[in-house]
Amino acid sequence: MSIGKIQVLVVEDDEVNAQVARTMLERLGCRVDLAAHGAKAIELFAKEAYDLIFMAWQLPIMDGLEATARIRSMPRGQMVPIVGTSARIGRLECLAAGMNDLMPKPFRLEGLKLELSKWTLWKEATQAESGK
Repeated sequence: MSIGKIQVLVVEDDEVNAQVARTMLERLGCRVDLAAHGAKAIELFAKEAYDLIFMAWQLPIMDGLEATARIRSMPRGQMVPIVGTSARIGRLECLAAGMNDLMPKPFRLEGLKLELSKWTLWKEATQAESGK
């Protein structure tokens, strides 16, 4: 877990969806990186310690299933929560793929808050920053 803001990687090939997720997460006080495909997600993960990854299932170049498997095989890869994002895939399929959870698309603020609260120290971090 990084000190300060929660560091999130959003792996999403749809540019509009990616920007919507980034905007909402940044409003919630997160630092956000975007990857348009699984290979880029792996490259970023090798360089940065993420607190949470939102992973789309269907991606160009390398899909979310393979990207998740490769991240899990890397140092720190077993530690980071990976939440699958899909409108078509079920939670059990995400769990079987090595993901920790499923957040259905489209991205919604309440869904992002729930996943941040469930998988990171987001509540404590945001309360500490606001002086509560």
